[in-house]
Amino acid sequence: MFDQWQQPLDIRALVRQGVTLKGEVQLAELERLEGIALKDAPVRFELKFGKDAEGQSVVQGSVQGVVDMTCQRCLKPVGIEIDASVALGVVTSEAEAKNLPDDLEPLILGDEPVRLGDLIEDEILLALPVVPRHAHQCVPAHREHEGPEKTDNPFAALRGLVDPPAH
Repeated sequence: MFDQWQQPLDIRALVRQGVTLKGEVQLAELERLEGIALKDAPVRFELKFGKDAEGQSVVQGSVQGVVDMTCQRCLKPVGIEIDASVALGVVTSEAEAKNLPDDLEPLILGDEPVRLGDLIEDEILLALPVVPRHAHQCVPAHREHEGPEKTDNPFAALRGLVDPPAH
């Protein structure tokens, strides 16, 4: 992973200074996406650090891009468009997190450093579908080479009980 994405951020200082971080990161530089994204592609981000109208420390912005994943229906590549809104309330404990407004997700500052790459990865992972599929009806991979599917009627055996054979 590229070093700049692993550098710890001083979230409190960024909030105090009202900093906006804006840029682009390659998916290949985000290691938690290694087994998910089929190919490298750029992801744009903009993160604004500051305080909201109530004085709550926040990180707001967006993460945008396209992640190529494997369609779970046809097993071919499918581009998943990401346009995630970031709305994090900066807190130092679970108790503070419970008091956040509903429109803010908690960013709990603890002993572990917060890295820019982690913030971006989190938003991408949250925006991705659990089961990626094409929007249109694609052909399931195991059915591409089969003929029409024959279905058995589970009630066919009951026909003999209801309509006994005529003698």
